[in-house]
Amino acid sequence: MGIKRSLLQWLSPYAWVLALRHLLYDRGFFRSYGFEVPVLCVGNITVGGTGKTPMTEYLAGRLIESGKTPMVLSRGYGRRTRGFRYVEHSDNVYDSGDEPLQTKRHFPATIVAVCEDRVKGIRRLVEDYPQDPWIILDDAFQHRRVRAGKNILMADHARPFTKDALLPFGRLRDLPSAAGRADCIVYTRCPEPMTSYGIMQESHTDIPVFHTFMSYGPFLPLHDPAAMPQPGAPVMLVTGIANARPLKEHLQKHYLVAYHMEFPDHHRFTGKDLARMRKLLEKNPAWQLITTAKDAVRLMGSGIAGWVIPVRICFYSPESENAFFHLVTGLR
Repeated sequence: MGIKRSLLQWLSPYAWVLALRHLLYDRGFFRSYGFEVPVLCVGNITVGGTGKTPMTEYLAGRLIESGKTPMVLSRGYGRRTRGFRYVEHSDNVYDSGDEPLQTKRHFPATIVAVCEDRVKGIRRLVEDYPQDPWIILDDAFQHRRVRAGKNILMADHARPFTKDALLPFGRLRDLPSAAGRADCIVYTRCPEPMTSYGIMQESHTDIPVFHTFMSYGPFLPLHDPAAMPQPGAPVMLVTGIANARPLKEHLQKHYLVAYHMEFPDHHRFTGKDLARMRKLLEKNPAWQLITTAKDAVRLMGSGIAGWVIPVRICFYSPESENAFFHLVTGLR
């Protein structure tokens, strides 16, 4: 860490609180709970999107392929319910939060639950489903009350945490040293192709490092849209995610992004927002609405026609992917 970033770190009002909190956990004054079942923790130490939910869904899919029973536990950010709750396919975002509902809709047969208290949530899952559960914690790296079997730290290749600063001077929500608790670091949104120079630049620690990129799939329908947009056609992009830039850049390679209606992460679309979307689409009948899977669950019930573009996390080689999966699960 450079001198400037080091100074900024300790000028942050959060630094001293975080340092004391970690010290109390490390010395045993605050208790951490371990479990006899596999617990995989996916998280980050920055604000904003780093691909936590795509990684959670990747792990769920791979575990299903391996004949295991994955169960996803999330806090359920933005929900209006409290306590432990199983996510149902028929839920809305107020019941369970957008990301858990997105995961449930992608994996209908998978158990997805929300609970503010991860320890309580894990205990409930193990009690209800004692037969070989594999629990995936979405966004719980900072939740030190849980001593996970494996900690997967997600980081944005474009803005690595090693070159960032604590809030309010940067985007870090934890001390950079907290990365030392990770069993591996996964960089997302890496360029294609990934150069050996880029890999060497980021191999800054003894912790295993993996590099990934985001792959966008074919459009899925949202509320009975018209014919699928043809290359070069004008589209209206609607996003309420932490970082829409990579998606917008991807779409611009194939379509004319005539308008981008951008909202903050987890934004709850209001009646005014929906009316504005309808007005723009009516005024520009050649446009088609494009949105993310995360935003799609918040647009349920709107009746606005459009398309959803799915995204998944991809490794650069089968060897890298298999090495990662074996590291975090012990499976092949």
